[in-house]
Amino acid sequence: MCSPGFSCDSALQVTYIVRGSVRVQVVGVDGKRVLETHIKAGCLFIVLRFFVVSKIGNPDGMKWFSIITTPNPMFTHLAGRTSAWKALSPQVLQAAFNVSPDVEKQFSSNRIAEEIFFPPPN
Repeated sequence: MCSPGFSCDSALQVTYIVRGSVRVQVVGVDGKRVLETHIKAGCLFIVLRFFVVSKIGNPDGMKWFSIITTPNPMFTHLAGRTSAWKALSPQVLQAAFNVSPDVEKQFSSNRIAEEIFFPPPN
């Protein structure tokens, strides 16, 4: 699973599925889901700027690449080193997800450096 992320500038993201298949979820700027579908190898999809996309591979995995329509793209992810979660205080996360301080700490510590939640087995 790839962390949900979005373009912070005028870039469009064109993603081509090379191998496997993927469940794609896209959320618009108003927070409403605009797409939830399965995409097979050999297909592509386009994500508009400021729309959030998450890719979840099938059990056999997936391979993809993306083409970005600007020479200096700016993306942010909800996990990893550029995580939007890092801007929120632990108290806000606890209240937003209705979890204990221990659960919030575990959640935050597990998402510090990686944008891929569940990497494929080697």
